[in-house]
Amino acid sequence: MGNNQAFTIFEATVIATYDKGVLDKELLTSFISQYKGVDIDSGGKRGTLSKDGLEVEQIVLKIFGVELPVKPEFPGDYRTWTEEQTLQVESYFEKLHTEFYEITDKLGWR
Repeated sequence: MGNNQAFTIFEATVIATYDKGVLDKELLTSFISQYKGVDIDSGGKRGTLSKDGLEVEQIVLKIFGVELPVKPEFPGDYRTWTEEQTLQVESYFEKLHTEFYEITDKLGWR
């Protein structure tokens, strides 16, 4: 089990800085690098969204110039989703997290 609190702090820091309009690649790289060797764990994710509705992973991709995967839009109640819809959502999150961890891993998260 990794450090959940570190991810909670990272998420809050990135979103607050992004919402102020001052987050750039250099600053974000510095934020990510601060957690090198910490065993940061996304289990601490709070699901906070930026003012424009982005999650922390989406912000990281956007700032690094990576094209965001298109998030499927389905009813909020996942119990009404078809099997195909569930697979589309799972595919979306797999792409999002793969791209996110490609960036963070290069900067020492794993």
